[in-house]
Amino acid sequence: MRDIRPGAAFEPTYIYRLLTVNKSSLSEKGRQEDAEEYLGFILNGLHEEMLNLKKLLSPSSEKLTISNGPKNHSVNEEEQEEQGEGSEDEWEQVGPRNKTSVTRQADFVQTPITGIFGGHIRSVVYQQSSKESATLQPFFTLQLDIQSDKIRTVQDALESLVARESVQGYTTKTKQEVEISRRVTLEKLPPVLVLHLKRFVYEKTGGCQKLIKNIEYPVDLEISKELLSPGVKNKNFKCHRTYRLFAVVYHHGNSATGGHYTTDVFQIGLNGWLRIDDQTVKVINQYQVVKPTAERTAYLLYYRRVDLL
Repeated sequence: MRDIRPGAAFEPTYIYRLLTVNKSSLSEKGRQEDAEEYLGFILNGLHEEMLNLKKLLSPSSEKLTISNGPKNHSVNEEEQEEQGEGSEDEWEQVGPRNKTSVTRQADFVQTPITGIFGGHIRSVVYQQSSKESATLQPFFTLQLDIQSDKIRTVQDALESLVARESVQGYTTKTKQEVEISRRVTLEKLPPVLVLHLKRFVYEKTGGCQKLIKNIEYPVDLEISKELLSPGVKNKNFKCHRTYRLFAVVYHHGNSATGGHYTTDVFQIGLNGWLRIDDQTVKVINQYQVVKPTAERTAYLLYYRRVDLL
């Protein structure tokens, strides 16, 4: 443990100027923003910029006519039904026990950003007397619902993510209501896995509340095979499913409309952890990173695959 002497604090005016390139409310100087929303804005912006560069470099060899950054991982089946054929690639896939399913995947072009943060989830809709309908969707941050009282750890939240659930009120094109269920699994794991603990819950009245509950998270995280899609379970060796924590973003305060963000980050040069709170930087130990406290709650967890360390 040794003292860190950071340089003088500065205002990141060049970042403010950069944000004005993309017209967004995020570009208004002085606005307070949600850390996960801001992260998504930056990653999607970089991804789109690289797509435009690829279009300039190879205008005829790549199909780069659409905006294809990751969107929210939840599936809207009615929108899926309305899209029909032609908006996505679609093929029939034979899975375990020779069961067939129709799989859809939106056009998606790789960039260095997706090569680091980009993963895919498979959302399967089950309907009686019909083929399974699967959609592959990209993500930069994996959204984890932590509302249930049963969810106390990251592992609990991951298992809840892939649990099969009934979907109420689903109707066909003929307006006939049918019983369906849905299950999400992990199709492709990224080199850097960012987990978003969804602490801000919108109410039916229009308000928003923060979930203060503590969620335990490990330094070493293994993604079990049960969380993976059937077609990729045996293609991912343990080293491809094992991650190590290297950063945590915390939210301080009890309100969903205000508060303060701080970060713990593993610094390779020191071979140890730093706590960053605005201009204050200090060395901490690993126990302080995972230790629950009343003053702050973990909001974003950054994991890196161990075979890439």
